[in-house]
Amino acid sequence: MTTVVSRLYDKVDTARRVADKLRAQGFPESTITLVASADADAMAAARVSEGASAAYARKMTEGQAVLVCRAPVTPFGAARTAMAIADSEAWIDAGRGACNEYIREVADLSAKTPSVLTNHPLMMTRDDYVGSGWAGWTLSGVFMWPTVSRRRDYKLSVMRGTRYMSRGFWPRPLLSNKPRRVTAIRGGRLMLSSARSVSSPAKSSVLTGHPRIFEKFGFRSLSSHR
Repeated sequence: MTTVVSRLYDKVDTARRVADKLRAQGFPESTITLVASADADAMAAARVSEGASAAYARKMTEGQAVLVCRAPVTPFGAARTAMAIADSEAWIDAGRGACNEYIREVADLSAKTPSVLTNHPLMMTRDDYVGSGWAGWTLSGVFMWPTVSRRRDYKLSVMRGTRYMSRGFWPRPLLSNKPRRVTAIRGGRLMLSSARSVSSPAKSSVLTGHPRIFEKFGFRSLSSHR
């Protein structure tokens, strides 16, 4: 995107002064054009629109000048700087106000990036190879190996015939609806169980009759105070 900033000044010296300010801010000479005559074609060549060029040409009198600055999109803020400098001096309204026009730039890549070699041969190819009749020779063409295969539609399943991978080599259902047993061993017995594994109910005390263990063995629990 290029912003074309144009202003009509009452004197040529004023337009030159604005141009010097633009140069001081880093604008290249190629972006600045000063038109000191009512020449609409010269203004159009400076990329001023047709309507603005005609308006300037009708308004201009002897001794006036139109300054044109084509501010590029980079560096950012260049267009804003050009507008501020153009408005730093008094300018004449040609009926279009402050003329700031935006132009979309399209790069011509054909002019900027020419071909590397003549007739577009392969890079790093011998000169005597190109146009010798062998230029169409390729290893895949000799052995009839297609470098790119045609598109094929694949089925959603992994194996052909809409079979699942698990059913291909292990013909058993993945899920079973058989009821699960409560015990691990058939017959309802607990694992590692025997007839004597379950003992009779435990007694409520360690010794019969609930004696205190220190009394059983004649031990005093408390000694007399000394």
